[in-house]
Amino acid sequence: MAKALTVLDFFKKYPDEETCLEHVMEVRYGKTLDCPKCGKKSTFYRIKKRPAYACEFCGHHISPMAGTPFENTRTPLQMWFYAIYLFTTTRHGVSAKELQRQLGVTYKTAWRMGHEIRKYMGKVDGGDELDGHVEADESYVGGKPRYIGARRGGRSADGKTIVFGMVERAGNLMTK
Repeated sequence: MAKALTVLDFFKKYPDEETCLEHVMEVRYGKTLDCPKCGKKSTFYRIKKRPAYACEFCGHHISPMAGTPFENTRTPLQMWFYAIYLFTTTRHGVSAKELQRQLGVTYKTAWRMGHEIRKYMGKVDGGDELDGHVEADESYVGGKPRYIGARRGGRSADGKTIVFGMVERAGNLMTK
């Protein structure tokens, strides 16, 4: 299992807007790509004063934030990255009020960021959506139960596989 990213590690990895934009560009397009306009294998260079890159041969612009939750936002990209970091490191999700407190933005901005992140996570994770009344439960399967250091009757995940299931009332079942 990989070591969890701490807050200090996060800010070392993404210290400013430029680093965040470079990361989005590299994840979406790689270091070099075939230019959609001229068709040549090109290294795209950063355009000053715009969150975009241009082909070294023909100057065709590519915006790495197009088609992502970051498109058409005035909120700094580093704040978006930190909000995503909170979503991926918190066990029970992140509320809009928590994003508001952590990021120092308005509630409306925090709600929108959380909504866009959740929507994108659902899109990336795929699967059919459940709607209506949904019931969820988890269970630990396999391994010998251990009660050392835990309350009797408590659960311990040592040596066990966690199975998470969701069911739509009178409908679809989804397990992970």
